[in-house]
Amino acid sequence: MVFDTLTFDHVGIRVTDLARAEAFYAKLGFVRDPEEFSEKGRASGLVHPTGLRIHLIFNGEAAPEGNVLMDAPIKRPGYTHAAFIVPSMADLVGWLKREGIAITEGPIELGHGRRNVCFIRDPDRNVLEFNEIL
Repeated sequence: MVFDTLTFDHVGIRVTDLARAEAFYAKLGFVRDPEEFSEKGRASGLVHPTGLRIHLIFNGEAAPEGNVLMDAPIKRPGYTHAAFIVPSMADLVGWLKREGIAITEGPIELGHGRRNVCFIRDPDRNVLEFNEIL
């Protein structure tokens, strides 16, 4: 049997500085959903005009080695990145340059030319992937 009633709700991203993280994700179009904010739970729900949601978990502590899942020599299990679909990689790359957001990898074609991919990091070194479906 296959469980076939799943839809995606959100991804949680741990951050060290809520204001800095919200400002970064606001550049991508996300705004705080006041109904999804919890000081006690240390979480701020953000929503994008497309309906996509993320939760910023603001209880992180900066690690000297960067992102412990991606940058440390020992590769531990865990979520490594969130991925988003964009209509145009060229438009995204131009926008990232204008915003001063560094591309850490790509753009490169993957999947036998199925998608054009690039990666960036948020201020806490969390990885974000962007895909243009070709």
